[in-house]
Amino acid sequence: MSAYPTVRLAIADDHILFRKGLRALLGGFQEVEVLFEAGDGQELLERLDHEPVRPDVVLMDLQMPTLDGLQTTRLLRAQYPRIRVIIISMHDEPELIESLKTEGAHGYLLKNASPEEMRTAIRAAAGHALTSTK
Repeated sequence: MSAYPTVRLAIADDHILFRKGLRALLGGFQEVEVLFEAGDGQELLERLDHEPVRPDVVLMDLQMPTLDGLQTTRLLRAQYPRIRVIIISMHDEPELIESLKTEGAHGYLLKNASPEEMRTAIRAAAGHALTSTK
């Protein structure tokens, strides 16, 4: 039994192998339940409109077709303010990271982050989500 409450998660990334790998990794974390995956921001928003249970946290790629991570973060902030967003990217420019946080992202991970860094980021973002929804 985990000492942490269960965090409901969604993954949005246009690379299916990365998504599946991330889901497999997250499946090893007792406190994480992956609700669904989406191939881009548009699919994520459509799933959120129709899913009976919403995620606490979304792990989302920055660069995706249709709606990218920045555009989707803005829309999530307006439509689903309780959902926390962690952006995942290969880019580590400080200005980019700061602008994403300004737009509403609650965390930022490089794609080469360790599993423990990911777990820490999810817990940190979820801590805000779980305390604000009770």
